[in-house]
Amino acid sequence: MTPAPDGPELDVEQEIDFGRYWNALVARWWLPVVGIVAGAIIGYLVTLSSNSTYKATAQVYLGTPLAVGGAAPVTSAPTNLGLVSNLVTAESSLKAAAARAGLKVGRLRGHVTTKALTGITGAKLGTPAPLLSITVTGSPPAKIARASNALADIVVKRVSPYAQAKIQALTDQLTYDDDQLQGLTDRLATARQAQAQILSAKSIGATDKLVSLGNLNSVITLALQQLNTLSQDRFEVRQELALARDVEASSVISPAAPVPTAGPSKRTGAVVGGLIGLVVGLLAAVFWDPVAARVRPTPAY
Repeated sequence: MTPAPDGPELDVEQEIDFGRYWNALVARWWLPVVGIVAGAIIGYLVTLSSNSTYKATAQVYLGTPLAVGGAAPVTSAPTNLGLVSNLVTAESSLKAAAARAGLKVGRLRGHVTTKALTGITGAKLGTPAPLLSITVTGSPPAKIARASNALADIVVKRVSPYAQAKIQALTDQLTYDDDQLQGLTDRLATARQAQAQILSAKSIGATDKLVSLGNLNSVITLALQQLNTLSQDRFEVRQELALARDVEASSVISPAAPVPTAGPSKRTGAVVGGLIGLVVGLLAAVFWDPVAARVRPTPAY
């Protein structure tokens, strides 16, 4: 019969192996120490040499377009935050922004984020306002700020045609009212001047004066009525124009400025480097003798 394997002999061999490893560590204790110091220094230097990352955020007011002659909001691009977010990250927008910022478009892909800003009422979140933040991360700082501002300008240009057309129409109407008011003012001044001349003229008979003054009074009365109507219309147009410019039209309310983001911690880099150096040092101490025995040349006899 074949004798059973001797268990205690295996335990002895394992104890011998662990003892050999421990003796190797004790004999070359300086290797783990050197590994810790070297790893910590390398980890610290790596954190110092790592490129800083910046972020730049531009905030855009998308506008609240209103129906002509009323206060009802119009459903359009500015009221659809999802549509505008897709516009910001579209390839055509990234290419245009990259060209204006002097960057390669690959530096913007995956580095542009948008966020709808919501109002806060007490402890509850309000409905999303027509406000959108556009954030670009990367480097160099000046170029990513230009890229964020370029994307904001693209959004303003794309979502504001209706508001801009309304502003132009109101501006034209205000110019027309101003011209009409100037014409009526001149006509009124001429009629009053003629009225004064007739009253002071001695060569005109009483009957002719009454007829002429009656005609001039009619002209003056009509001019005053038209002047009052145009002044009221001009007042309303100016209010609508202010509403269109300040409320309905989109604009960049906060241009982007570069801000450094939290980079890798120097302490963390040193700790991680030290741990890696410790592991390398332990392995070097344990396997120093076997490796040295293999690479040591065999003496010739």
